[in-house]
Amino acid sequence: MIKFILRIIYIAVMAIEAFVITRILLNIFNANFENAFASWIRNISDIFISPFSGITANGIKIDNTVISLTPFVALLFYIIAAFILSELLKAFSKE
Repeated sequence: MIKFILRIIYIAVMAIEAFVITRILLNIFNANFENAFASWIRNISDIFISPFSGITANGIKIDNTVISLTPFVALLFYIIAAFILSELLKAFSKE
């Protein structure tokens, strides 16, 4: 049962990370967020990024692109949280 729960956690975290990384890449490439796909990615990733807004400065400006640091903070948090949760589940398993 623990292995099944771990797989669910890994899949959920990978999905969250995929949305956040895709948003970062779209932002770097100056994507048009009026596009349906880009807008959908932005709306979904906002759910996971919004709790971390205000932690960092506005962003880094490289050429004409402003890269927000908040998605990077969110990504780091989800990676660390998933690792800690998976290790706790492994520690309490009877296998």
